[in-house]
Amino acid sequence: MDNYAKNYIDTFHIGINNTKYKIFGEKSEQSSFFYKLNELAKKVKQSGGRFFLFGNGASASFSNHMALDWSTNGGILALCLSDSAMLTALANDFDFEDCFLEFLKINSPTSNDLVITTSSSGNSKNIVKILEYCKENNINSFGLSGLNEGNKTEILSDFSLFVPMKTYGMVECIHQLFHHIFLDKFMCIEEWN
Repeated sequence: MDNYAKNYIDTFHIGINNTKYKIFGEKSEQSSFFYKLNELAKKVKQSGGRFFLFGNGASASFSNHMALDWSTNGGILALCLSDSAMLTALANDFDFEDCFLEFLKINSPTSNDLVITTSSSGNSKNIVKILEYCKENNINSFGLSGLNEGNKTEILSDFSLFVPMKTYGMVECIHQLFHHIFLDKFMCIEEWN
């Protein structure tokens, strides 16, 4: 009997259960983390703020998907650099490392907004530049990362969620789960209470 699928699913559960949470660099319990993150999301909504979501590859696709979900279901205008013409123009005019940052600057983020980055490694240069900008300009940030603990996303994010798994597929799937937990909790979906 081949136990590949069972072992994969069992390992997925280990990754979820061993995820590490930090708020402003301090360890947090899961329930406190999502409570405080949702309180921040409520303030963003009440102030008319926006979400900006960024990622590369699969993380870009999921950032784009969650921007739609937050805008339509969460009632918070959420933007993602998913326009290929704008992405390639910014990458050409500046540099790929700066294209996300330039998109963010074009939209004049404020302390009423939340920047959400998703990066399996947590060290993608275009993601790191955004988080550095947020820190320097008092813009709220939530960074999802994985693979290697102590990555730059984990260090720079106000809210950091680190998935301690060693493969991209596992980290990406778990990130998707946590993105939906954040939104569903915000929407007060009671099915899991």
